Amino acid sequence: MSKRRQPRLAAILIAVALLLNAWIHVRLAGPFDANPGALLSQGALFRIQAVVNLVIAILIVVRPRAWAALLAFAVAAGGAAILTLTSVVPVDGSMLGLPYLFEPAWYPAKQTSLVLQLLAAVLAAGKMLHAVRRRRPVAV
Repeated sequence: MSKRRQPRLAAILIAVALLLNAWIHVRLAGPFDANPGALLSQGALFRIQAVVNLVIAILIVVRPRAWAALLAFAVAAGGAAILTLTSVVPVDGSMLGLPYLFEPAWYPAKQTSLVLQLLAAVLAAGKMLHAVRRRRPVAV
């Protein structure tokens, strides 16, 4: 594979991981509506996560730039961090109008979501590093 196609392939793989993660969040949103907050339910948070994943997936394919990879990294790594945190530690978001978040069970959709988010984060980080290295002058 040519070096010219590698960044485009990375962008496509990031987008696929984010789109699959969005699909999982949409599928799981309904049952999590039962966990309400004053402002948003956990299901609403899942839907927001899905929309953000969708927007970033489109962005990274349309504009495969370092800044788009940075956004993809932030969304994917942030999602993975929150998923992991709320599996280990109860998070009370009531002061912010958010629900109480604690789900220690690791069911298949949750595991798949974590893997997809970590994959997107690693690929986005690699894409950012690739962009930085291309722009850096070579020392003589």
